[in-house]
Amino acid sequence: MHYQKLPSTSQRSQYRLRTFLQGKRGAVACLVGHPLGTHVACGGRVHFLVSDLVFHTNIGEDGTKVWNLKTSVLLKSPAGSGNRGATTAISWIIRPDDAEEGLAFGTNDGYLSVWKREKTDSFIEVYCNRLVGGPDGDEISGIAYDASSGQLGVVQRSESVHRFVMDPSMKPVVVRSVKIPKHWPQAVAFGQTGIRGPELWSFGREDGVIHVLNDEGKVLKTRLTGSVIGHAAINVKEDALIMDDVSQGVAVYKLSTTDRIKTFEVPSTTRRLRFVAFHDGNSAIVMGSDHGKVYIFDRRTGNIIDIIDIGVNDWVQSIATIEEAGVPLILVGRSGENIGKTEIFVWEKVMVPLKAEKARRGGLRKEALTLMWLLSALFVLENVLVSDVAFDQDLLKSTPRRESLSPTISVIA
Repeated sequence: MHYQKLPSTSQRSQYRLRTFLQGKRGAVACLVGHPLGTHVACGGRVHFLVSDLVFHTNIGEDGTKVWNLKTSVLLKSPAGSGNRGATTAISWIIRPDDAEEGLAFGTNDGYLSVWKREKTDSFIEVYCNRLVGGPDGDEISGIAYDASSGQLGVVQRSESVHRFVMDPSMKPVVVRSVKIPKHWPQAVAFGQTGIRGPELWSFGREDGVIHVLNDEGKVLKTRLTGSVIGHAAINVKEDALIMDDVSQGVAVYKLSTTDRIKTFEVPSTTRRLRFVAFHDGNSAIVMGSDHGKVYIFDRRTGNIIDIIDIGVNDWVQSIATIEEAGVPLILVGRSGENIGKTEIFVWEKVMVPLKAEKARRGGLRKEALTLMWLLSALFVLENVLVSDVAFDQDLLKSTPRRESLSPTISVIA
């Protein structure tokens, strides 16, 4: 079976398609780029098409794929990953003080796995364990990693919120696991850092409730949003929180106060979730859709910068953003049913070439110098005119007034 090349377009020509990453079968449920822009990983359920039937295989090594972004080569997965369910959440693990790195991912059967990357650009599995969920299931719905503290946050679809710390061998060690009654987590993220570690934010889908937990698992704050939450992302530096409000679009909040500031509308006809992400130095926000388009908004104004159309009216749940060599990238995966082999789209922002930018700046400099010269000339001319007027006025004042030449007539009575 050959890959279907879709006629992807950028409606405002602000982005261009860099490449396709091939090797994935079936819907893309989660997608992540390496923080340094070197690799891309995704997860989902494997679909094999046979006549009109769709067979779902839940093999971990087939559900999780990793590519070298520079070469677009699909990397070898660890052998013997086993039947652990579809990959539903994924995150890169990097360390600030050494070169060791890996992937942490979770499945719909509740398995948490960690793959460590070797120097040969292959992976070995160093950890796998099944986490205990709540009464409504074990699915791992969200994973987040905080590089500064080495902590991993994991939430399950029903009530369970876990905090781990990664040990030197890249195995997660439990810090605290708690259950929050009647809470159905959809996403997780790390917030402000306290004395003993960063806050852990858990976002509920159907209940629309945000719980903020400390390192002991105590709920510090609860926020009722009144929305169905599909996904969320936090930027501590910008004091910003963005969420997928399933019924409206991108909801932008102030992180420190959890006040909703604005909403960027994205049309939808279903209640399907869509990923959100900060982009381009945090100046933009990217969001997927249920109709084959990816929306890029200016974070300050809410104006649409561009709309990427993948060429088919399909669910685009999974998007991610990274930078590679200073160029902002958007990663896009299809999430619809019955799609067979699929591709990861890699879009890059159209950057002004260096020579063209220098030429533009040189032209602006010449224009500025010309304008300054004209202003200087006008200033000198104005001073000359003012001086002439002042001289004429002084001359008039200093000239003696002539006596009247009319004869004086005396009337003698």
